[in-house]
Amino acid sequence: MPRFENKGFDPEKRNRNNDLDRTVPEDENYYGYSPVDLNFNNRQRKSDTRQSQRNVYDENGINPCDIPTQSVRSNNLEPPQRFRSETPTDFEPSANTRQHERVRRSTDKPAKSHNSSSGKNKKAPNKKGKLPKMSVGKGILAFVLVLVLIIVGSVGVVMGRINYSDKIENEYVSADSLESSSMVKNILILGVDARSDENAEETRSDTMMLVSLDAKHRCIKMVSFLRDTWIYIPTLGYEQRLNAACSSGGYQGVVDAIEYNFGIKIDGYAVADFEMFKVLVDSLGGVEVDVTQEEADEVTNHPNRYGNVTLEAGKYKLSGEQALAYCRIRKIDTDFVRTQRQRTVMSAILSSAKSSNPFKLYKMAFNSAPYIETNLSKGELMSVAAQALICLSGEMHQTKVPFEGTWDYATISGNSVISINTEENKEMLKDYIYNKSSADIIAEEAESESE
Repeated sequence: MPRFENKGFDPEKRNRNNDLDRTVPEDENYYGYSPVDLNFNNRQRKSDTRQSQRNVYDENGINPCDIPTQSVRSNNLEPPQRFRSETPTDFEPSANTRQHERVRRSTDKPAKSHNSSSGKNKKAPNKKGKLPKMSVGKGILAFVLVLVLIIVGSVGVVMGRINYSDKIENEYVSADSLESSSMVKNILILGVDARSDENAEETRSDTMMLVSLDAKHRCIKMVSFLRDTWIYIPTLGYEQRLNAACSSGGYQGVVDAIEYNFGIKIDGYAVADFEMFKVLVDSLGGVEVDVTQEEADEVTNHPNRYGNVTLEAGKYKLSGEQALAYCRIRKIDTDFVRTQRQRTVMSAILSSAKSSNPFKLYKMAFNSAPYIETNLSKGELMSVAAQALICLSGEMHQTKVPFEGTWDYATISGNSVISINTEENKEMLKDYIYNKSSADIIAEEAESESE
């Protein structure tokens, strides 16, 4: 359970992250956090006074080009020459070359050499305006290497700030009976209003949203599970509201309940506190949402309920505080509409991230990481991120469970709940996640709106 005092960061827990990572051997450090010094001149100048620091880089193999000066001197050789940055003058033709070019242009014929024997040993002059091929190749290679180092280093830093939990197998249903695909990653997003003195078993999940990264159809599908849905809770051994699964079995209890009832494989979960939600939105510079007058009045007129947040009707960018209040509105309509607002904001976040530059995305990930807890390993997170890049190029779709026509309001044991046809929802959810393309979903939505 992530704790959120002092930005929710537990240094001791971060130090245990590598121990929990199932994909990285303990004797290797693929996600090292030592800064990479790409200034070779600076490293050479400081080699005598900072020999111990150089040894750290040599052990990790970050800089194979850094030749230890101690071994060079022991052979009575000169220290390796420092790298010198190329300048524009390095590529300017010489005076003789410029004269040679003028002769060629005036006669439109190759210039005759007055010393053919010496000319054989000379390289042909470079054409004006073109850089030497080897220099261009080296420049591109250096740029790619630097870019890779920056990306890997950034990912490693961000991952080191996330809170990791052990992955536990669902003991209530066999993995073979669950629908799955290598082309689809299902990540369960759990939003909780965590208190400093609570643990996972004392918390009820306020938001349960399955984000499916469908690489086969190149799209993202978001499915909200309504918390008042009345289903069998395996950790309890009887039927109850879906959100009770968290208080009885922790975050894994929610995974167990959804897999057991709806037959789809969940690859992992990510838990976020309300504070993380605000940081995420603010790091992106806000999200654009169309707010109705009724929604604006509900938030603005109830400061104690929504933390002294004010909203105005209209379409504009919401701050983190405003977006959170918007998602928490629950008194003016049903839980169906409430989850619709949550998916609207999530879609806005993904759209904003899709159009953001890498530096803004890094800031978003860096600031949000301490507020996230997940049972995905670092290797699994990298795989999810790679698949997300493929899917972000396509459409984003959203729906809810229960599906239309599969539920009724009911009162059970004095509780107002949503009674559903579990088997029908199970088949519809499988079809939506694994079989339907963007064109299929858009066509169905258009048909539904026309009815």
